[in-house]
Amino acid sequence: MDFIPHDDKTITEMLSIIGVAQLEDLFKDIPKDLIINGLNLPEGLSEPDVLKNLQELGKKNNVYSNSFLGAGCYFHYIPTLVDFVISRSEFYTSYTPYQAEASQGYLQAIYEYQSVISRLTQMDVANASMYDGSTALAEAAIMASIITRKSQVLVLEGVHPEYIEVIKTYCWGQKIELKIVSEEKLESELTQDVAAVLFQSPNFFGDIEDVVVLAKKIKKNASTCLIIQCMTDPTCLGVLKPPGETDVDIFVAEGQSFGISPSFGGPGLGIFAAKSKFLRKIPGRLVGKTKEIDGEREGFLLTLQAREQHIRREKASSNICTNQALCSLSALVYLVSLGKTGLREIATQNIQKAHYVKNRINAIPGYKILNTKPTYNEFIIKCPNIESLIQQCKNHNLLPPLPLSKYYPEMKDIVLVCVTESNSRESIEAFIEALENANTKKEEKS
Repeated sequence: MDFIPHDDKTITEMLSIIGVAQLEDLFKDIPKDLIINGLNLPEGLSEPDVLKNLQELGKKNNVYSNSFLGAGCYFHYIPTLVDFVISRSEFYTSYTPYQAEASQGYLQAIYEYQSVISRLTQMDVANASMYDGSTALAEAAIMASIITRKSQVLVLEGVHPEYIEVIKTYCWGQKIELKIVSEEKLESELTQDVAAVLFQSPNFFGDIEDVVVLAKKIKKNASTCLIIQCMTDPTCLGVLKPPGETDVDIFVAEGQSFGISPSFGGPGLGIFAAKSKFLRKIPGRLVGKTKEIDGEREGFLLTLQAREQHIRREKASSNICTNQALCSLSALVYLVSLGKTGLREIATQNIQKAHYVKNRINAIPGYKILNTKPTYNEFIIKCPNIESLIQQCKNHNLLPPLPLSKYYPEMKDIVLVCVTESNSRESIEAFIEALENANTKKEEKS
């Protein structure tokens, strides 16, 4: 995005119109002891020099040829159309569509996004998006507590550990009790005092849960308890049963996989969908379509939005006041570009390539696949030497898998591997070679 600074004449005209003598007067409400008197900055550079400086800084980044790291942020193919559309100034300079008559284009884009997410998930209604997957899950927990008027939430083991930290923070502020339980102990923890059960499928370790069986177990032991499912990579919806075909009440996901580059870990996109009976309790904003009172022309508007989120904040039930408009547009263009068959092909390649790698790893002495359930594009393996594996991956210019001891200290020598459609045959062979070399280095040391 080009930046054209204001010249002195323009600044003088603007100050005159608003009745201010100088720029400093705009900041007179800031306490003087907080104002910095002068910044120790170098002199300005010309545009060519700035670009050259940025290019030199960029060379310091280590750009890997391929990645085997997932854990909530994924490398997927992004159609060229996505960047073309979101780079249009009408979209990337827009902030928020409060003035409906002047924001029809963006309101329609958000409406179409909601429609696509609703169809993809087979849930009745989807909102205009949340900040990211973790905050969407936390908001879902609070929403369940409000609906059921209960203050206990169960989180099934296997939810992304960073998501759990966010949920803890949100629930602490709302005085909601949070309890992490294993699948084996879930039934014994289910009572009529539980507002919701939160689970992830495919979970953090890659396991695909049997959502139908899980839902029946929950409803049998706590009939009023809401079922909340989350995903960190919803490309799996190209082949897996959508949440709307099960008994899931609220579905949330991280939409980064839908046409958003991993960058340096952000931004993200919080997908949020629910059953229609919970429509008025959904956090954030919803865009609706309407008609003229005395005509047939259609228009778009913000609807069913809780005003206390903006005005009476002490009574707010949600922490969100906006939506990830540009990111949701990326997801919309991505899904429309691929269509049903394209998303199914993406998901199929994820499954096939990941299972091919699993089979290859099983044949290498010293390594063991630890998943006992079906997996999507992630799985966990026990390694003979994690440090050597990470170094070998870097030697092959590959972004290594995630050592799980970062989140689970007891899980030593275990890594989480991710394989997507973006992993080429060559990169997979290089990864297998890295695994074999790491094993050999261990044997040589022994």
